[in-house]
Amino acid sequence: MTIDEHHVRLMRYIDNEMEPEERLAFEEHLRGCDSCRGLLRDMSMVKEVTDTVKIADLPEAVWEKYWTKVYNRLERSVAWFLFVLGSLILTLYSLYKLVTDPGVDTVAGFGIVLLIVGFALLLLSVLREKLSVNRVDKYISEVKR
Repeated sequence: MTIDEHHVRLMRYIDNEMEPEERLAFEEHLRGCDSCRGLLRDMSMVKEVTDTVKIADLPEAVWEKYWTKVYNRLERSVAWFLFVLGSLILTLYSLYKLVTDPGVDTVAGFGIVLLIVGFALLLLSVLREKLSVNRVDKYISEVKR
């Protein structure tokens, strides 16, 4: 029998999940196996400790703060999505007008090109930063500065 199988049997023994015949056979094994008796003692102590641990109820203020953060993140995400979408539509439309309308004067065309290049650089910068930060540190949002 492997060690993993012994661990499973020990946990079933501790949790009283064995049939009476299986329990008697396992107790017989325990009488002759010092290693399993020691492991049983250790696992029983762990079970005792975990059975006595109680999860504290959090104060209402903690829950309010948590939900406020969730709502703020959701609002900001929606706002940024709408802002980026609107900027993208405006930029693409401006580029379309610049290419298709020969009546666009040079200054307006230059302004449109600058707008497009600036938007593209900003978008690429944000995407690059988000990808590199998320790849390195998955828990960056939990850090308080």
